[in-house]
Amino acid sequence: MSHSMRLVLGSFKPFSHFRPLQSAYRLKGSWWRIILLAIFSFIIVGFTSFMNIKYAGDMPEYTGIASDDRLLFVLSEVITDGLIGVLTMIVIVLGGALLYWPFFQQVGFKRLAYIHSYVVFILLIGMLLQLPFIPFLHEPSLVSPYSLGVYVDLITNVPFWLYFSYSLSLFLAWGTFVQYVAIRQSSSVSKGYVIFWTIALNLLIAAIIAYMRTAF
Repeated sequence: MSHSMRLVLGSFKPFSHFRPLQSAYRLKGSWWRIILLAIFSFIIVGFTSFMNIKYAGDMPEYTGIASDDRLLFVLSEVITDGLIGVLTMIVIVLGGALLYWPFFQQVGFKRLAYIHSYVVFILLIGMLLQLPFIPFLHEPSLVSPYSLGVYVDLITNVPFWLYFSYSLSLFLAWGTFVQYVAIRQSSSVSKGYVIFWTIALNLLIAAIIAYMRTAF
């Protein structure tokens, strides 16, 4: 029995889509969809970078660049950020699967990487829906009305907690839910165990990313 990767169906109807995953011996349609995810990551992250520069002034170095060199500078920043977006996608898929694997060995590394591809797709949807708010709010894409950060920003200016809270978005919650359903359908471990570790590991990842942003 095989199971086909269908990112839209799995994201919106995870219970029915992932039901056959445990018994599937072959995962179909993964590679070309992952390549498409990489292309979408490059485009969406690159365009987000451009919007941040144009509308949010999210580049202090920009003011020191001669006007003739600005276009080239901005283009290099957009391409660099796009490539970082592709690298981030790879880290989420493979690194996330590696992090989850000790806790969900019954699911297996390959299936966990497969599941994390859906998380990348959902996070890209979040980035896409965030784009209109950049020119509207004149704030970088990090400042998202879909996250808890807009509320935490009212009570603290500590960079770590701001970065951490802005990571806790509706789309992370959506991705966590899809992870829970897919892992639950792929294993016989208890519901409480899956809920605890999917939430705990995603919070850990958000905390690590927040720390790296403040430390570097």
